[in-house]
Amino acid sequence: MSARDVFHEAVKQALIKDGWRNIEPMTLRYDLTKLEIDLAADRFFAAQKANTQIAVEVKSFGAPSVVYEFHQAIGQYVNYRMVLRRVQPERIPYLSLSVEVYERAFKSDFFRDSLEEHRVNLILVDALSQEIVTWMPKPE
Repeated sequence: MSARDVFHEAVKQALIKDGWRNIEPMTLRYDLTKLEIDLAADRFFAAQKANTQIAVEVKSFGAPSVVYEFHQAIGQYVNYRMVLRRVQPERIPYLSLSVEVYERAFKSDFFRDSLEEHRVNLILVDALSQEIVTWMPKPE
């Protein structure tokens, strides 16, 4: 199993542990374009009587160039967010990566400023424990 597949499964298990359901890959269609998002998930909050829906793009950042992969991830995220706004506006997009990658590579101003500039929602996951460490921001 590739590192990408291992981390993908870790994110799925972390979402399950956090109370999310209906976790499946998601296909979006926009005009003649078909997009594949890694995971979509739903969570029902009984106290609020509301259903929160997210779409999660999972990135392992296993290639030699984190910057190159970051460019790709941001491009995908921005396009998914645009399509979601038009076809499923209730669904919140997230980019998921390991907390280890975030701590090692994403602490520089370049990454932080780019994430802020592009309004990227993040889910940081501990790949070993398969648990969500941080939501940025946490969905309501």
